[in-house]
Amino acid sequence: MKAGDLVRWTHPNDQPIGIVLEVISDPMSFQDGHMIIFWGPDKTHPHGHRGIYPAQHKYMEVVSEAR
Repeated sequence: MKAGDLVRWTHPNDQPIGIVLEVISDPMSFQDGHMIIFWGPDKTHPHGHRGIYPAQHKYMEVVSEAR
């Protein structure tokens, strides 16, 4: 995954769409291989929210790749 990709959270209780803002590639960081994602509005976050997630999370799928 890379910055600009649209992703979907596929957990059965929550299915928002997000956009990858940044991929963290720092071997010295425990967050290496993680992404910063901005999620669109949902029930608990009516204005959206952002967070750091593992790139290979079992509930993460790419909806559309950035060019």
